[in-house]
Amino acid sequence: MAKSLRVPILILLAFLLSWGFSAPAVAIEPLGPVSSYGMEEYWYWPTYLPSVEAALGALKNLQGKVAGWQGSFITQWDADAFGLRALGTVVEVQQTGLFFSNTVQVPQVESTVIPFEEVTALHLVRVFVDRQFTFGVRCDLKGEMKMFRVPDYETAAQVFNALATLIAASGRPVSFPIVGVYFRNINEKDLWIPGLKEAKGMIVTGVMKGSPAEKGGLRVRDAVVLCNDQPVDNFAQWSGTILPKAASLDFKVLRKSSPPAVCHVMLPPEDLYPKPPQGLAFTKTPSGIAPQAPAPTQQAQPVSAEPPKMGFSLRYPSEAEKKILAGRTAAVIVDVSPGGLAEKALLKPNDILLECNGKKIPSPEGLGPLLVQGENVFLVMRNGKEMALRVGTSLVSY
Repeated sequence: MAKSLRVPILILLAFLLSWGFSAPAVAIEPLGPVSSYGMEEYWYWPTYLPSVEAALGALKNLQGKVAGWQGSFITQWDADAFGLRALGTVVEVQQTGLFFSNTVQVPQVESTVIPFEEVTALHLVRVFVDRQFTFGVRCDLKGEMKMFRVPDYETAAQVFNALATLIAASGRPVSFPIVGVYFRNINEKDLWIPGLKEAKGMIVTGVMKGSPAEKGGLRVRDAVVLCNDQPVDNFAQWSGTILPKAASLDFKVLRKSSPPAVCHVMLPPEDLYPKPPQGLAFTKTPSGIAPQAPAPTQQAQPVSAEPPKMGFSLRYPSEAEKKILAGRTAAVIVDVSPGGLAEKALLKPNDILLECNGKKIPSPEGLGPLLVQGENVFLVMRNGKEMALRVGTSLVSY
């Protein structure tokens, strides 16, 4: 072959190879943990919607206005008495080619699951990031935080109202702020504050926008030493003995480079505090279809006051497991008791339980109502493969 032809042929071969092979996918960098970003919180009380259907409908009507934390638009909402599940598609940028810089957009599912039993607080916030959708609703859970992002305050209020309604319908209402301020106890390191002679009182660490605290003039880093002419020792003493008896609060505060000040905070009337409508509850399946009765050929299982003991303990799926589940709910086995039913059925730690007796497992706490006395059939995912395991019988089928 002539030398003059070798170079064009090699270039053509490299071009063809670049189409046949691709480099590993490069994902868009996620925003990261919610707690790693500065944010301001708004003092907000929800307006409860009249029913679960109305709350889900309100969320579904916000198509294109609600995003997950990684930027996916939420396109599917599902809820029952155990929790809320939101699915969206986030675009992952994938580089292709060995010699040429080509990129393709690969959709990936982003799932946000909020177990209602884990919710400790709701917050309407604005996040300080240089991106779109900087308003949002943050859900504090017992072990982590989840957040939905929206473009403006009004949309955030609609999401907040719907979430508060669904949580209340599950029988686990969340309390909402009265004063709109965060405190911590004064310690020895705070004695540099002019006029502060002993480690007693509270330091203001946060003031919600639009709150009675903000309107009353409280500021971050204020040192509170008196409230309604009573000495403040710490937060527990103030919240337990002074706040419950007050219709308004007069805080004497110490500030750096300023004389002591008195901040007058008017508390809202108790009858305005948000209360869920009577009868608000989950009464139907997520699909709106009542559960079907067992077939006549099936023998009804006896009702038990407590679910049978399976011999394992469960946890929520990790972030890596959530990606594998792609939006499906589940519970993961942590350990298996020696000699128990689970061990006899060959269940193992890290097995992912997807279904029990043909019904989806919404959460570790949601498994109990699905169990029956006698044999229980589990759909299990192990090493990416799904199989059926019968617990309470010697038969195991794959």
